[in-house]
Amino acid sequence: MSDLIPFLWAVEIDGRKAPLNLRGPPGFKQVFERFRECTNTPSVFFTFPLTVDEIQFGKRIGNIETCRTDHSIPTLAFRISDGGKSICYSADTIYCPEVVEFAKNADLLVHEATFLGDQESIAELTRHSTAKMAGIVGKETKAKRLALFHIPPPNDRRESEFRSEAGDEYGRDVTIGTDLAEIII
Repeated sequence: MSDLIPFLWAVEIDGRKAPLNLRGPPGFKQVFERFRECTNTPSVFFTFPLTVDEIQFGKRIGNIETCRTDHSIPTLAFRISDGGKSICYSADTIYCPEVVEFAKNADLLVHEATFLGDQESIAELTRHSTAKMAGIVGKETKAKRLALFHIPPPNDRRESEFRSEAGDEYGRDVTIGTDLAEIII
């Protein structure tokens, strides 16, 4: 989330006028304000309407449901349902039974996969998933499609291993998420 303020700078500089609502887990407002202060960004810098809200774990806002993940800091998974379709976004988490239940039968599961099997000890330490864990969650949820995200450099050079490790567990093809990718569900 440390890139949130630079992202907001970019949309401000690009001329955004439309309102933007940012929502995060309990404590999000305080973290946002600390990031804003650390980057010397005055509260009046953003000229577009900007609201920062917190969502309690397990709460629903319209067609958006939330679930707490198993990460090193408070983190929310989101499930958006519309027109009989659903997308579940795991956010950062190690394998988490609550996320498995939360994502049941999603049309698209977008699951974090920061590490590979040979990095499992660091995944456990940092409470991030391996590709294998993401594949297991995809299979257990019976998600129709699985896309992986949060693959950091230098792991991004190992894309085929991510696809293989997740796919072996999931039993189907796996998509590797990329910036601005579109996935039709």
